[in-house]
Amino acid sequence: MALAEKKKESRRLALSRRDALGTETRAEASAAISRLLAGLDELRTAKTVLGYVPVGSECDLGALYEALRERGVTLAFPVTGERGAMEAFVPCGALIPGRFAIPEPDPARSRCLAPEELDAVLVPCAAFDAEGNRLGRGGGFYDRFLLRCPRAAAILTAFEAQRLPQIPREAHDLSFSLLVTETGVFRPKK
Repeated sequence: MALAEKKKESRRLALSRRDALGTETRAEASAAISRLLAGLDELRTAKTVLGYVPVGSECDLGALYEALRERGVTLAFPVTGERGAMEAFVPCGALIPGRFAIPEPDPARSRCLAPEELDAVLVPCAAFDAEGNRLGRGGGFYDRFLLRCPRAAAILTAFEAQRLPQIPREAHDLSFSLLVTETGVFRPKK
């Protein structure tokens, strides 16, 4: 099986497992993940954080975002562009449907943060493994963006149901040294 097919099958399996979680189970797990994230030094000391808007059955970090805002943290969200480009924008007003129908800040009314301004980037995924390897949706947006964030802590967030024994990866795929699920904080050895 070709690597692209292996990735597609791994993505399908993990997403079906995530989708099978009940609404209440996802809400409880999301709350647990938010609590664990709030306790991380990487977020307790952060002044600027790139979050994400959950889509479908993704982990909802709304409770964390509220706590960060209350602490005065500048919270940005991704805006996607052509050819896998992504930027961090601090919303000014309501979010609008973006390129993939994912709500995002309106770039015309929001402030763009330079990647080097970010202290932390919260990254969703379709699947992950214990080594910190991640499968996203296949566009490479986060892989490209994180290469431009020299000082940001990259934190992978997911439900345990999305953990697979091994993620197929290519040379350009990033791996993470900090993973948070509802069962705990993991720092894979590199």
